[in-house]
Amino acid sequence: MNFTANNSTMIKAIIFDLDGTLIQTEILKAESYAQAISTLTKGAVYAKQVLDKFSSYVGLSRHEAVAGLVNEFYPMLYDQFIGKSTVEIQQLVLSERLSVYQQMLQDSELLSAHFCPFNLGLLHALFNDNYSIALATMSHSKEAESVLGVMEIQQKLNLIVTRDMVINGKPNPEIYLAVNSSLKIQPHECLVIEDSVNGIKAGLNAGMHVFAVTNDITRASVHDSGLLNDEFIVDDLTGLKPRVYQFLKELNVKL
Repeated sequence: MNFTANNSTMIKAIIFDLDGTLIQTEILKAESYAQAISTLTKGAVYAKQVLDKFSSYVGLSRHEAVAGLVNEFYPMLYDQFIGKSTVEIQQLVLSERLSVYQQMLQDSELLSAHFCPFNLGLLHALFNDNYSIALATMSHSKEAESVLGVMEIQQKLNLIVTRDMVINGKPNPEIYLAVNSSLKIQPHECLVIEDSVNGIKAGLNAGMHVFAVTNDITRASVHDSGLLNDEFIVDDLTGLKPRVYQFLKELNVKL
């Protein structure tokens, strides 16, 4: 059953996060940090240790994530870079991590293997039903362009806002408010699809409706956060499309 967007529909735009929502690049980002820190500590930190900590930093900017991870493993990193400041160590980790991640982004087969098919299916369905579709991502423009080029969905996006287009990253609502401002609609007319606690907070702080699509990295933290009622958290992504369309239908009935 389709519910086509029109002037009487409360929701006019659907705003998707990218990493962890449309493609599991959060997993690749986690692996890039893990490889970087393990390499720089000469194996004193195991990759799995970094992966276990990464869920706390999903949805944050790269600078916030690297600051947090360096703090987590500071003694082992400092042992390798005695005399360097914390900021210098952060830069070393970030540089190594970006080198690893850029190699991943050049591998189209690797990226294709990490697509989120049910979430992408929802995007295609909403586009066909004439909703405005926007992307609000903490990835920087060049990274987002690389990923979107493989996904081939740019033509279905009315707007793309990346980390380097805003001052404040998630959970600050700036990136979502930039979307509704550009589309000239109100926050309550937007539905956000997010995967992380920081992304959910950003959407809610912007005054928007939010659905969470969880993955192995974010599932526990999303449920534990208490930010959303269970009806707005989707663990089984095969049920995402019918649940979102039911929500849109119920909003229409209330008007």
